[in-house]
Amino acid sequence: MKIYCLTIGISLLVGSAILLLYRIQFMYRARTVSAVVVDKIFRNASTETRSSRAKVLKLSFDHPSSGPTSYVCDTSILTMLFDINDKLKLSILGNKVLIKHWGYVILAPAALLIFGILCIYVSYQI
Repeated sequence: MKIYCLTIGISLLVGSAILLLYRIQFMYRARTVSAVVVDKIFRNASTETRSSRAKVLKLSFDHPSSGPTSYVCDTSILTMLFDINDKLKLSILGNKVLIKHWGYVILAPAALLIFGILCIYVSYQI
């Protein structure tokens, strides 16, 4: 069990570093455009149930290749930080969109880092 926890923890730490480097590299390779928060809409968080609904951002921006476009964010954790008509920067590369905000860039790698450290700590306690 100790080796299992240690292996999972190290894998999560490595995954965290790789994801953070990928996101930073994506931001520098992608095109940056300005966007405006048009609305905060409710979206089903789960495809299986209708009861779990999350409030997410709906953004409007001028896509470099297809013109004016709207985009609905995938995550709702940081929705509370933004108001309607706030201006944001987006990184766009092909059909991938990343909000250029430190919270969105660091959120997933930080979660992996915390769980990796927790797994390593548990492996030393066993």
